Amino acid sequence: MNSLQEQIDTMSKAIKTDSYPMSIGELAALYKEGDLNISPAYQRMFRWDIEQQSALIESIILQIPIPPIYVFQSEDGKWNLIDGQQRLSTIFKFMGILKRDMQDIEGGETNKNLYEREPLTRTKFLPALEGKYWEDDDPEKSLTDVQRRYIKRSKILIIIIDKSSDNFAQYEMFQRLNTGGSHLSPQEIRNCLLVVKNEDVYKWFKMLSENEDFRNAVPISEKDADEQGYIELVVKYFVLRYSEFEVRDSENYNNFITDEILSLIDDEKIEREKDEDIFKRTFKLIFNIMGENAFKRYNPEKDTHYGPVLVGAYEAIVPGVSENIEYYEKNHEMLKKCIDDIYTSQEYNDATKRGVRPVARIKKLAIASRNLLNGSEN
Repeated sequence: MNSLQEQIDTMSKAIKTDSYPMSIGELAALYKEGDLNISPAYQRMFRWDIEQQSALIESIILQIPIPPIYVFQSEDGKWNLIDGQQRLSTIFKFMGILKRDMQDIEGGETNKNLYEREPLTRTKFLPALEGKYWEDDDPEKSLTDVQRRYIKRSKILIIIIDKSSDNFAQYEMFQRLNTGGSHLSPQEIRNCLLVVKNEDVYKWFKMLSENEDFRNAVPISEKDADEQGYIELVVKYFVLRYSEFEVRDSENYNNFITDEILSLIDDEKIEREKDEDIFKRTFKLIFNIMGENAFKRYNPEKDTHYGPVLVGAYEAIVPGVSENIEYYEKNHEMLKKCIDDIYTSQEYNDATKRGVRPVARIKKLAIASRNLLNGSEN
């Protein structure tokens, strides 16, 4: 066991950060030029109501300290926001420069792509803010030039996390810095790492997650979908296909999935053209044969599937079908029988019983899938 000081020294090298104050005017310029992305893939939409927005503007005017903004610096030097989206969105919306989505950052600024102006409401210390805009033809509704300059010159501490920080350290930092009112799901945090690691691969995962047959075959809840559940299932698809599962059963499940997918990207084990074809064929076949029932609990006496999608069922079915897709495309009845039989198999029930840790479960089910869906009649 390493000493505390050795552990401190090791992790200090793994985490590389810098920090300095920047004026709101400087941040606004970076944002307008596309050098600051406040709506990366792992962030949610702008959700603060006008009372929350007004309170922040009041704090800036009165020089009440606001929390630091955390960004991640990518290889091209651009900044992706980690923590502080609601704050920066509020400031930029009030200034009239907030763009509606991620694509607008690349596509040039036009009025139709900007959030509509909204007047501030009265606040605790500055009730006269009610009805005020950043700028308006009516002087009674507008901040003065002096007030606008004051806001633009106000500074916020920016903490920059460097790309050279290792994967585990990045994931832990993103998780701990996730301090907003709407906490990010594990996959939303994982998306951040995917964007940093290889944005093209992330966009490809996102494209696969929008495949119609895939979504029809795996009808997850609206809440799970909002929290990037479909991208998580795509990530898990490739982990199930390619991981060697050389991991302790006690390992943290989310850390395992993150480490595995980043390793697969680093090792270039995923062949995009080939794997995209197999992915699409797999879920097209599953949906054509099973409809939306393949991953739902099975009652053999009534020969019916019911309830929500089961994570364990996905883990038990996907590897075997995808690895033997050509066989099952020619043997539809066998595929249906094999999928139904999984739910009553000893392997499946042992892996999904109460008390089995998630990493142990996925390891057991990946093996069981290859045994139970092995592309033969045995």
